[in-house]
Amino acid sequence: MNALAATFPQLETERLVLREFRLDEADRAALFRIFSDGRVTRFYNLKTFTEPDEAQRLLTKRHDRFWQGRGVRWAIVPRGQDELIGSCGFNELNYKKKVGELGYELARPYWQRGIMTEAVSAIISYGLAHLPMERIEAWVMPQNRASANLLLKLGFQSEGVLERKGYWDGRFHDLELFSLLAEQWNL
Repeated sequence: MNALAATFPQLETERLVLREFRLDEADRAALFRIFSDGRVTRFYNLKTFTEPDEAQRLLTKRHDRFWQGRGVRWAIVPRGQDELIGSCGFNELNYKKKVGELGYELARPYWQRGIMTEAVSAIISYGLAHLPMERIEAWVMPQNRASANLLLKLGFQSEGVLERKGYWDGRFHDLELFSLLAEQWNL
């Protein structure tokens, strides 16, 4: 049984609809376009996609994670459109410790428009109100200042850099830990 909800929680903001990933060609193709852009994946813990099957596997993983009660990831869609342009959500939920791990990405044509700030604000509000979370964490490569600035803007605090914390693409990576406690959220 899913500890999150009986149905996927669709969220709406002024400019966006945050919906469930669909296991269809449209979402697969959009996810492939996003993750086949090396500038999007530059600070991501996976390689830039070269095959559509990679997008299908990620799509299925994100869809299944919710239905297994392990996390929730929303597809970001502009209002009035139906093409996903990114995603955000809680990759992992630790129910015992009441901690959620935040993750997000956005197609490059939509960068620097405040879209991710709007989307992440909505999911933080939802998560703190409806999920058993007292703390939200986000891991960011220190070179990814755009992501760090987004988190700081939303009230997260840096807890410092952990050297060689991450390992992917055949090498270790330093990661900066950001956190937000439930009582610090005021947006």
